[in-house]
Amino acid sequence: MEASVPGYPAIADSDIDLRLIQLEANKIAHAIQSQMAPVAKGFSDFAARLENRFIKNMLVRSLKPAIVKGVDPVERDRLLSAYRTATARGTYAIFNPAMQSPPDTQLLFDPASPLAADYADADWPDEEFEEPILFYVPGGGFILPPSPKQVGLAFRLAEHCGCEAVIGKHRLAPEYPFPLPAKDLADQYEAILKAGKAPSQIILSGDSAGATLVLAMMLELRERRVPMPGGAILFSPWGDLAMRGWSYISRSLSGSSPFRMETAAFSAKLYLGNTLPTDPRASPVYADLREFPPLAIHCSRHDMHFDDAVQLAEKAQAAHVPVRMNYWDSPRHHLERFGSKDARKSFDLVAEFIDARYRRTS
Repeated sequence: MEASVPGYPAIADSDIDLRLIQLEANKIAHAIQSQMAPVAKGFSDFAARLENRFIKNMLVRSLKPAIVKGVDPVERDRLLSAYRTATARGTYAIFNPAMQSPPDTQLLFDPASPLAADYADADWPDEEFEEPILFYVPGGGFILPPSPKQVGLAFRLAEHCGCEAVIGKHRLAPEYPFPLPAKDLADQYEAILKAGKAPSQIILSGDSAGATLVLAMMLELRERRVPMPGGAILFSPWGDLAMRGWSYISRSLSGSSPFRMETAAFSAKLYLGNTLPTDPRASPVYADLREFPPLAIHCSRHDMHFDDAVQLAEKAQAAHVPVRMNYWDSPRHHLERFGSKDARKSFDLVAEFIDARYRRTS
């Protein structure tokens, strides 16, 4: 049985495990064994589920007034202002994992400022610099800026992979809804090219909603006929803002995800405005990925976005885009946020992916 949306590709309603087996048989999906000892993994998974439940309950309690009142603008703006300030300062626990902050010289951007001037005046890496650029878009549900430690993760990942880090900047919804954030990122990418960087020197990456924007950004670049980057890495990608995958329901009801469908729907509504969630520029699982660069997808088997990760791998395969989907048996959403052996393994796999892309195109 298939459920379809008029004008969009049908989505298979078959068991996700069967589709995963097919991807594994085609050497696209790979189950990554935990690097932790069984006792340590058991403790880590237990702690993750407790944290997930705490975050889930806190989000529901915090956003409930705005959700129940039909996204009352006054209540919404009050909540967003408080969350954005706390997140940018690094005091919002959900987006503040135990990880080092970026260098003091790397200041967070003003999410409401016009970005064109920022791009023109930016101090891009020297054009003689030999290292590739990791262009990283942190997640924040489209509505929150990155915390200092989210930015720190991007710098740690870039250092591990021998790259120069550039943080993708975009304005935030609902003040600047779809499709403006993806256009901001495409503008920033073009500014880097104009500074003298070869597209093959740039690797895109993002997590959760940041990964959504990375894919939307590449759709925008394709429409502009701008050369694509050397590759893209997607961590726990939110590919379907209509949330039609079964993992949204099953993980929302379990302790395996820090998010519930209603809080995700709240963010999606603020980002989409009146746009349908099945618009392929907003939800890349409905998009044609032809001409995309090689993709690496990292996700947990128990993540709310896992079905999206599977479908994105299938879409890439159908478009003849090289793709590898690595997945872990972990209740961590975007497990790379935490300093574990599994996170380091993920970093190693990213380094291998970037090294293969960069050596091939240099």
